Amino acid sequence: MMDNEVLVFILGQAFGIIALICTVVSMQLKKKRPLMILQTASEAFIVAQYLVKGAITGSFMAMVSFIRDVIFTKHHKKRTPVWVLIILYVIMTVLTILSWAGPLSILPYVGSLIYAFTLWYGKVKWIKLGNAVGNTPYLFYTLLTGNYALFVMTLLEVISSAIGFIRHDYQTKKKKAKKS
Repeated sequence: MMDNEVLVFILGQAFGIIALICTVVSMQLKKKRPLMILQTASEAFIVAQYLVKGAITGSFMAMVSFIRDVIFTKHHKKRTPVWVLIILYVIMTVLTILSWAGPLSILPYVGSLIYAFTLWYGKVKWIKLGNAVGNTPYLFYTLLTGNYALFVMTLLEVISSAIGFIRHDYQTKKKKAKKS
């Protein structure tokens, strides 16, 4: 029979690896809808990993992020109304207050605020940049809460976002400038 701690560790890392695959692939896509579908799947696995690990604030932020991604995916051709973003911000604030576990709780909160804004804004290149910036606080949170697979995922997500931006957005601008 497997020890509960070992089972929690294995399940947590497995959920993180699946989330990693979804996230890294999503940041290499050019179109918003498929990017958002993979981000939504990734968030579902992140929720599962945080819950298994007992990281409550992180799981709350991931749950809100999952809901946010579902809503923003439905509005992939136009910007989601600003009131939806405001409601998401209020929910994230309330959940952070309710699950407060000390200063560490601020990290997923800030990261979620940043990334929610760039998803709301809706331009794929800003989503990629917002992903990199918004995930920086998560790097520390995942490391400090022992979510090592999520730490690796988040680090690879930041790198993948930068590569995706350079491959699709920066190089496109460079090619357009040469044509002029």
